[in-house]
Amino acid sequence: MKSRVMFVMIAAFLGTSVLLRADDNMWKRVERFDPGTRVKVAVDGGAPAERYFVQLNNANVVLLNLSAPDLPKRQLLNMAIDNPAWIAGTGKTTYRDNSLRVGPDGVFVKDKKVADLKDVVEWIPREKVTAIEK
Repeated sequence: MKSRVMFVMIAAFLGTSVLLRADDNMWKRVERFDPGTRVKVAVDGGAPAERYFVQLNNANVVLLNLSAPDLPKRQLLNMAIDNPAWIAGTGKTTYRDNSLRVGPDGVFVKDKKVADLKDVVEWIPREKVTAIEK
């Protein structure tokens, strides 16, 4: 009985370390994505959703969600490709490109709000990402 318990404990430990390595491998693969890459991401084991990769660090992945209506999709995507750090920083500062303004107050075209920032720029903690692929 004692050896069986020990076997289960070792198997559980090994299973955990395999999951951690898989997460590290996934994160290393994502590090090589170019800003603007279309990805499918699953969060907390949910169904994968289409997003656009912006930036990655040890704690978070920053993604662009262009599914909301009335968004200037091409312009937002180009902003993310040209300056991913600026898009990633829009939670603290405003980024402008001609008539488009993205910042803590939301996404605006001219002076019309077309979306809340959280609905367009997503900062997802690493531990919540269960899958991300091209």
